Parts: sequence; C-alpha cells; structure tokens
Amino acid sequence: MSILLFCFSMLLQGPNVDIDREVITSGPVVGRVTTDQIHLWCRVDAPDRKVEGVLLDGEGREVARATRVSSALSDFTVDLTFSAGVQGGKSYRYRIEVDGEIAAGSKDQRIETPPAGPGEARFVFGSCASNRYVKEDGVWQAIANRKPQQLVFLGDTPYIDSTELERQRSAYRAFWKYPGLDRLARGTAIAATWDDHDYGLNDAVGEISNRHRSRRAFLEYHAMGPLGDGKGGGIYTRFRRGPVEVFLLDTRWYGKTGPSPLDPDQPTLLGVEQWEWLKEGLKNSTAPFKIISSGMIFNGSVRPGKTDHWMQYPYERNGLLQFIGEEEIPGVLIVTGDIHRCRHLSYPPAEGAGYPIDEWISSPLGNSVIEAANVAHPALVFDGGEKGVFLSIEAKDIEGDAELWSRLIKSDGVTVHEKRYLASELKPKE
Repeated sequence: MSILLFCFSMLLQGPNVDIDREVITSGPVVGRVTTDQIHLWCRVDAPDRKVEGVLLDGEGREVARATRVSSALSDFTVDLTFSAGVQGGKSYRYRIEVDGEIAAGSKDQRIETPPAGPGEARFVFGSCASNRYVKEDGVWQAIANRKPQQLVFLGDTPYIDSTELERQRSAYRAFWKYPGLDRLARGTAIAATWDDHDYGLNDAVGEISNRHRSRRAFLEYHAMGPLGDGKGGGIYTRFRRGPVEVFLLDTRWYGKTGPSPLDPDQPTLLGVEQWEWLKEGLKNSTAPFKIISSGMIFNGSVRPGKTDHWMQYPYERNGLLQFIGEEEIPGVLIVTGDIHRCRHLSYPPAEGAGYPIDEWISSPLGNSVIEAANVAHPALVFDGGEKGVFLSIEAKDIEGDAELWSRLIKSDGVTVHEKRYLASELKPKE
C-alpha cells in the first residue's frame, strides 16, 4: 500500500525536472510568504509566455494555481501569487509550467508558511554582495545550513551603481543566478531593501537622476507584494514569523526630499509617510521582538569622510529611540549593513529607549572588508573584519517569555560573536 501511495504522490507532483534555463532565465525565487499568501518570482525568455505556478501539498496534491503572461514591459518577469487554499504553518512544494510544459520542478522548490500563532523564527540578514566579490558559493551554503525560513537582504545586493534601466535589470538577472544563491532562493522566503549601490550611486539618497528606474527594476525582480507608501514612493515593508516582526526600512528614497517630521528646519531621512508608518507599526505590534532594519547603519562611527549614516540625521535617529521610550515599546533590536564590517553595539537606556537597544551590523556577504571602518564607539561590543559573514537570528516562544539568539557567522560556519536575549528583559525597568 505504501508503494502505491508513493507512486500516486509522484504522479500528482509530476516528474522531478531541473530548471530549463532556456525557458526560465532567472529564478525561481520565493518572495513574500505569509500565513495566507505566497509570492513566487521568475523570469522567462520571451514575451507572451503563459507562466503558471502550481502549489502542491505534502501529499503532492494541487492546492492552488497562479497564472501570469510575460511581457516586455516587465522584462519578462512574473510574480505568481497564491492566496486561495494557502494555510499558515504548512509546508508546500511547487512547480512552474511555461506554455503547458514543466520548466522548473526540482526537489528543493519548497515553501514553509509561518504559523498564525506561536512558533519558531529563523532569519538570516546580509548585505554587500556582488559578483566582483562573491566568487564561490560558500557563504550561501553556510546560510543554507542554518535552514532559515526568511532571508533578508539589506542592500548592495547586488552592486549596480547606475539608474540605467537595462543595467539595473541585468545586474538582478545575474544576482539571482549566483551559484548557491540560486538554490537557496527557490526554497527560502526572500525579503529585501536597497542601499546606495543598488539604489543607484555611492552614498546617494533622495532625488538622483532616474531613480524611478531603480524602483521599477527592484519591483520587477522582487516578489514582495505592495511596497512603500502606495503612491509610487519607497520600498519599505514589514513581516512577521513567530515571535519576531521585522520593519524593513527604506533609507534612500526619502532622504533630503523635504523637511524632517521631527525637525522642520532639517532634512528628513525616512520621510513623513514612512515615519508615521513605522511609529504606528511599532505601537501596534504584538511581537515579543521587533527588529528595525535598514541598509544604512544607526551610528556615526564610520571610516574617514563617510557621511552616509543615521547620525547625519540625529533628530530622526535619536527621535526614534525617544519614541520607543515614550511609548514603552519593548523588545526592539536594530539590524543594519553597508560598511563591510560586522559589528555589535549596545546603546544605553539614557539615549532614550529606557533599556539598551542593540544594533547588529551584518556586512559583507562578499569578500571585500574595509579595515578603515574599524572605528571606536562608546557603545561598541564587538567588531569583526570578516569576509563572507551574515547574521543569523533564531527565536522561539518559551513558557511565559520569548528567546532570541543573534549570531554573526562566517562562510565556514564558524560563529564569531553571539548573544542571547529574553523578551522580558528588553523593556524599561520599573
């Protein structure tokens, strides 16, 4: 009977088909995954292709089907979105059919939806990856070994340094085919924001020439659902798994585009809409841990001459800490990237939050370390000049509390620095 069931399951799933690179030229990539919705992304070779995603349950039965037609307007990319039939806390397989033929159906095409209630969360955060620096798949294999449910890119992923549309698109096409990342991305939910080099120019914020092209390419090559302010600006978003909610900020689009909502005599970093969105989200979040994340680092200890950091906007940086303290928002951590060093800082309660707020800097995924970025700071706990490094965050609900481990890990799997947190300890003391 077990053999018959196995054969029936394989019949329902269809054959195990490696990705046909003549048809699917980039991807597939798992995008936004929630308790009731799944996004898949891929790029095909031509316009007017009928691209269908088929979602399968653990028994190989078809759960849902999503269909898109490729178009030159979106560079032949498609976002396949599943809603009906998707449930939280489930494991699914999927395949992609193009014009009725299976074009991607390998065994590692899997999706895990987060549970609606308590559960575990496994995140990896990383930044600064370029084919100029990431020559082997070691860092991606080390990430895969952590079995993350969510991979979060904090920008410069990849380096583009242009707002020309075809250069943007070409860089993303190549990025999703990096050896190792291609396998990881088709079985791990991906979220991303940009930093300066994928926004368009080194240290750039705000109104740079043709920045709308960068946003267009970003949306084409990431299947994350609605992003930004809903008016065509920014790419910020939020998502939750288990005891962790991530607020993934855009520290590029709004920079210096108007007065700050915290000081009308100074230029903004986050912009009015994003600032209000962040405040409301933090106040309403029921997650024991809240991670505020951006590409731009949260402190001003940088290499000589660098002005690209939150302390260029101290009224918003310090205002955020004060808001956390005034509203008594517990469980906040900060995760950033950009500077080609991995670091851990702990800002004291007196800075405004009422309890220590730790920043973890995860950079670089690639092999380019900047020694000049090893700059002293009174809150510095750890500094590492490590190649191929990423931040692993693992959290779970425990009886009456929640626990989180934060670890900086190298591409050889060695942990270079770690810390354990309890949610009950991340709040102002009475």
